[in-house]
Amino acid sequence: MTSSQAQAIWELCREGFPLVAYEAETHWQRRDVYAPDRHTNVSRALEHLIERCNWETEERSTRTFLYSNT
Repeated sequence: MTSSQAQAIWELCREGFPLVAYEAETHWQRRDVYAPDRHTNVSRALEHLIERCNWETEERSTRTFLYSNT
């Protein structure tokens, strides 16, 4: 897990979304992207942080795939 992902989980809990934080953590540990439910009203800054975490997850998955096939 990256430091951005840990920060996003902490921020989700801080904003009152512990179940969403757990769901996001589960996705990122499986190297899946996470998209919160449309009814989850998180701050715009947290939305951007989640997008960054998803990008990091995709990037790590791509690197792992590339290096495992060499």
